[in-house]
Amino acid sequence: MSGGNTSAARRKNIEIAMIQEDFDVEQFMNKYETGIKYNLGETCVDSMSIKDIIKFFPEDEQQSVEKQLHDEVFNMKLVYGWIEGSDELKTNIAKIYNEDNKSELKVTKENIIITNGAIGANFLCFYTLINPGDKIIAVEPSYQQLTSVPNVFSDGNLVKFPILDSEGYQPDLDKLKLLINQHKPKMLIINNPNNPTGYLWNNDQIAEIIDICKSNDMYIMCDEVYRPLYHSSTNPPTSIVNFGYKKTLSTGSMSKAFSFAGLRLGWIVSHDDSLIKDLASKRDYNTISISMIDDKFSSFILSNYKKILARNYVICQNNLKQIDNFIEESKGLITWIRPVAGTTAFIKFNDNLITMDLSIELAEKHKVLMVPGECFQYPGYARVGFGNSVEDIKGGLEVLKNVLIEKGVWKH
Repeated sequence: MSGGNTSAARRKNIEIAMIQEDFDVEQFMNKYETGIKYNLGETCVDSMSIKDIIKFFPEDEQQSVEKQLHDEVFNMKLVYGWIEGSDELKTNIAKIYNEDNKSELKVTKENIIITNGAIGANFLCFYTLINPGDKIIAVEPSYQQLTSVPNVFSDGNLVKFPILDSEGYQPDLDKLKLLINQHKPKMLIINNPNNPTGYLWNNDQIAEIIDICKSNDMYIMCDEVYRPLYHSSTNPPTSIVNFGYKKTLSTGSMSKAFSFAGLRLGWIVSHDDSLIKDLASKRDYNTISISMIDDKFSSFILSNYKKILARNYVICQNNLKQIDNFIEESKGLITWIRPVAGTTAFIKFNDNLITMDLSIELAEKHKVLMVPGECFQYPGYARVGFGNSVEDIKGGLEVLKNVLIEKGVWKH
């Protein structure tokens, strides 16, 4: 009888945990992003077209390259395609991981699972690895999916590992060790480069974190969707899967660093063969295959990824200079820890402004999109994306400045 009561109580707990909280940042952006003039909320580097990629080729080759791609796509029979992604696509992804891989353990196409975007990659990792009752530690602040979804799968057993601006967004590894000793978790989830702050942990820090996880036989998953957009770093890290510990997972996509969010294509990389097999098995239930067209275009784009990154570095560096000037001109009203990677900055308002109200006013009255810190459980902050066009950044900051002048908080 007691066993039946325990089972019923457990089912009730699972039902409670499965009430998914709203995805605040996505709902805020979905509500406003189609009707705005200046987008300070965009997290991808200024989006590109296939025609833009063709322009990377020598002028005398562009016409033939375009014709070949056109013919391949238009003559493609659109069946389910490569269930686990084409060899060409996975080989091109592996090259990105091996570019700065100094370990003997190289990434091959067999280490890669193709998904519908990084959001699909993250979800598949959690769906495969996390069971009710598992303890999970996840860094905060970060993309809400990285805390909310594991909390559902673990039956509410997620523990947050806060990273503080007062500590320069650097990891307090003594605090991490205490959390691990206390909770005995199955997995650590981190986000490097980080959304929303733009911080970047270096190789030494990642190596220490991996050693901690390895000594506790834990999985460590890193959302690396902004990798390798290291536009302002003098010491950029390699991927987490390049440190030799097999219980690591990296997720990425075409969206952020590579400027093709419209291709809903992402990936998981791991050297754990049994985990790759399990991920592929679970993937059958929610993906079957990705679009053949997305696969083909992504393969073509990633064969030119270095030229894309060179372009995107310049965009991010130029836009960061504009935000630098804006923050300096605010004379302490707004502060930040300047990002060194990715496309997002977490700016702090130091005049007790309600950043949710400010962001709604900007969107509804002034057609400027800025994501309030409340969407990350950090009131008083706002996430500003700096990967968009120069016009978006310059125009949006000018409107924000004028609104703050009208409120009497921006001092001339």
